[in-house]
Amino acid sequence: MSDVDNCPEDLICFTDQEWSDFVNEYELEIINEVGGLPRTVQSDAESIANFTWEILFLTPWELAYIALPMTVLAFYGLTIYAIFKKIQKKFK
Repeated sequence: MSDVDNCPEDLICFTDQEWSDFVNEYELEIINEVGGLPRTVQSDAESIANFTWEILFLTPWELAYIALPMTVLAFYGLTIYAIFKKIQKKFK
């Protein structure tokens, strides 16, 4: 005799396969209703940790792709700063 045959009349009993099918259908209904799986919001520490790991595992080409524009921006920024300081010295 299976467990379903021993089920009390006031309860609903499932076999393992029926329970698995029921849970899968329920999950699919929830996912369709909500529009996707629930997402948790990352904290700042998690975001920083993820960003750090992404930077550490970039390929050399990706690093060059990021480094060249950053170098140009740094050069422009430092040039403007040096001109500003030179003008300050001149009028001091």
